[in-house]
Amino acid sequence: MSHQQMEHETGLIILNAAAATTYDNNVIAADTPSLQPAVLKALRSLRDSNPSLQRKLNHGIDLSSSSPDESLGYWNRYQEMVMLSPDNNDFIGVNLGGLMVRLVNCVSFFQSIEDEKLSSLTTVNFGGTDIGMDNLLEGVKLLSEDTKAFIRELYLGGCGIGCRRGTPYLKEVLELLSTKLTTLDLRYNDLEGKDLVKLETSLSSAPNLKTLHLEGNYGKCEGAAAIGRVLAATVSNLKELYLGANQIGSEGAKSLAEGLRNNTSLDKLYLEGNSIGDEGAIAFRDVLLDQRSRQCKVLEHLYVENNGLGKEAATTLGRAVNSETMIDGSLLDG
Repeated sequence: MSHQQMEHETGLIILNAAAATTYDNNVIAADTPSLQPAVLKALRSLRDSNPSLQRKLNHGIDLSSSSPDESLGYWNRYQEMVMLSPDNNDFIGVNLGGLMVRLVNCVSFFQSIEDEKLSSLTTVNFGGTDIGMDNLLEGVKLLSEDTKAFIRELYLGGCGIGCRRGTPYLKEVLELLSTKLTTLDLRYNDLEGKDLVKLETSLSSAPNLKTLHLEGNYGKCEGAAAIGRVLAATVSNLKELYLGANQIGSEGAKSLAEGLRNNTSLDKLYLEGNSIGDEGAIAFRDVLLDQRSRQCKVLEHLYVENNGLGKEAATTLGRAVNSETMIDGSLLDG
C-alpha cells in the first residue's frame, strides 16, 4: 500500500520525509543535529505550554543530563515532529498529527515564531490534538503578514471543531491564511452542513487551495450544496476534494455535480460511502458528458464505492469519467 493510499484509508497524516524511518522512543540518536536557538525556543514554548506533549516528549529520557532537547533527535523520537528543510535546515514545519497528545495552548508557540522571525514555517499539523479553534486563532493573529504568507499546509483533522462550536473561529483563521494556503485538512471534525455553509466564503476565496479534506463529517445535502458553490467559484483552483462519508445522498450529489459543471480545475473527487444512489450517479454522468461536449472536462478520478449504484448507472458514469481511472476496478457495490 502506498503512503498516499494509507493516508486516505486510515485518516492519518503521513509525511513522506518520515515515512520510511524507524523510531526508537527511548533513544536520542547521537548523529542528529543540534537545533538553532530560535527554533529551540519556539519548540520549548509549545512543549512547556502543553502538559500532554511535555509528558510524551520527556518519557524515558534522562532529564538530569544537560539540555537533551537541544538535539533534533529528542523531538523526533516518535515521528518527524520537527520538519527541517533539507537544503539549509530551516524550520519549515511542526507535525503533531498521530502523536496522540492534547494541545491546550499554541499561543506562546506562535508568539515565539514571530519574535524569533521564523518566517519559513510552511506546515502546521495539529491533527488529532483537540486544539481549540479560539486558541489557534489567537495564535495566528500574532503572526505578521510575511510569516502568515509562508504557511501552505494546515492539518486539523480530528479536533472536534463542529461539536465544540469552533467553526466561527476556524473561519477567521482561514481568512487570515487563505491567500497562500494549498492544503487544508478538516476530516473527522463533526462538521455539519451549517458549518460548511459558514466556511463557504473562506474556501471560495482561497485561490491557491489545491487539496481539501472533509471526509468523515456530517455535511449532508446542505454541506454538499455549499461545497458545490465553492467548486463553482471563479477563483477555485481545487484539484483534490475528499468528501467520503458525509451522508450527502442523491440530492447532495446533484448539488455537487452542478457546482462541478463549469469548474476547470478539479482532477480528483472522493465520494465513497455517501448513498448517492443511481440519481446522484446520473447527475454526475450528465454533467461530465456536458463538459465533454464543450471540451472542458477536467475531472479524471471519481471515487464512488459504497454508494448503492446499480449496474447501468455505474457503467454509464464510468464511461463518462473514463472507467480506466476508477480506483481498484468496478464501481459496482455488489
